[in-house]
Amino acid sequence: MAGRLRSWTGGETELGPPAAWPANLRSALQLVLLSPAAMTLLWGRQGLMFYNDAYAVIAGARHPGSFGASVFEAWPEVADFNREVLDSVFAGASPSYRDVPFVFYRNGAAEDVWLNVDYSPVLDDAGEVGGVLAIVTETTERVQTEQTLRRREAELAQVQKIGRVGGLEVDLRSGFRNRRSPEYLQIHGLPPEAAQETHEDWVRRIHPEDRMTVDAHFREAVQGTATIYEAEYRIIRPSDGQVRWIAATAQIERDEGGEPLRLIGAHLDVTARKEAEAEQRLLMQELAHRVKNTMAMIQALASQTLRNAGTLEAAREIFNARLAALARAHDLLVGGRRADASVHDIAKSIIALQGDPARFSIKGDNIVLGPKAALALTLILHELTTNAVKYGALSNTTGIVSLSWSVAEIEGVRQFRLRWCESGGPPVMPPSRKGFGSRLIERSFPAARTGTASAYLPDGLVFTLDAPFDALGDGEAGA
Repeated sequence: MAGRLRSWTGGETELGPPAAWPANLRSALQLVLLSPAAMTLLWGRQGLMFYNDAYAVIAGARHPGSFGASVFEAWPEVADFNREVLDSVFAGASPSYRDVPFVFYRNGAAEDVWLNVDYSPVLDDAGEVGGVLAIVTETTERVQTEQTLRRREAELAQVQKIGRVGGLEVDLRSGFRNRRSPEYLQIHGLPPEAAQETHEDWVRRIHPEDRMTVDAHFREAVQGTATIYEAEYRIIRPSDGQVRWIAATAQIERDEGGEPLRLIGAHLDVTARKEAEAEQRLLMQELAHRVKNTMAMIQALASQTLRNAGTLEAAREIFNARLAALARAHDLLVGGRRADASVHDIAKSIIALQGDPARFSIKGDNIVLGPKAALALTLILHELTTNAVKYGALSNTTGIVSLSWSVAEIEGVRQFRLRWCESGGPPVMPPSRKGFGSRLIERSFPAARTGTASAYLPDGLVFTLDAPFDALGDGEAGA
């Protein structure tokens, strides 16, 4: 820029040739041209611009056209700002700005620019303010980097909030000094002031059954050569006393000698997953138990059917019908969230097989039975219905069956009572030997009251079943 000034002949500005410029202007300009920092001198109220090589970089494509031109013409997009600055300095002030944002068109397109600018007056030969000296530092790169960092931190915080991920940082060089994110504090049930809790605070929060193992594993990972630390353990939240499962994953930073420097990690509340895994294990155990029970029941069905059937063809027909009833019972059991079934649904499934619901009158409370009791009742009703079709009220066109059930307190014990009453059928006779239904009741309802009975009345069969209600809901009635 000094070379450019030496080539001027005087027509470039209204000030004439540089050699004739006021001494104070030339002295100030010499300071500007020799400075490694970006500086510009705005001379006069019109703000004629004289700047050095460092400022030419900031000017971009505006250079060299802006050299010697009025600052208002050189930078029209910020003319109002520059006018306020000149008025302020000429009034005696020395304004200073930090990271002030501008939109410049210095390279032909709109560009976001941030500057640090310090303004000071330059006196003329008469001791009055003749111009303004501006020291300019472009901070665009730093500001944009900081903005990007803040944006990423905000995005990370949002991700942590949405995903319930708790972040933490541990300084491994100074006694495990910690720093916790707000999400971490929320997961662990901690107040905001616990953001810098100690290692001992964390250890005390671990469930007593997991505490020694988890702490030992952590210290082993840090003191060894590992760069990744992973653990799953239970904590007891101080805020509400809840037991929660935590999945911890962290990276251990080490120096060149392998000494631990810092741990950066994330905590997830995986209680829902752990509970689902526990429930799945329980369901698998229940399934194994259920399969064993079912196989035992099928074995009993086969044995009883083959023992009492007159022919193989009759045995096949009876066995298939009983298996079908068992299958329908299983369909009812797996239709809900648990392996339970309501008495009403069981009754409807049996009646549907006979094809004429009008032959049945059913009523009863909304009672849900456990798995084994539900299977047994299904088979009992199936046997009763089959016998009614062959020999009882359903063997003609006029007979009906009335089925009812309820829960009542008898002698201080809640009892489940079911009553099957046939009418309008042919006369019935008591069987000469104990049938499958009787044996099924004995096996499935060993706690049934002595009042449980079948009465072969002239009008039709009446069957009554009383059993302790509490034994029917948990699947243990036949245990």
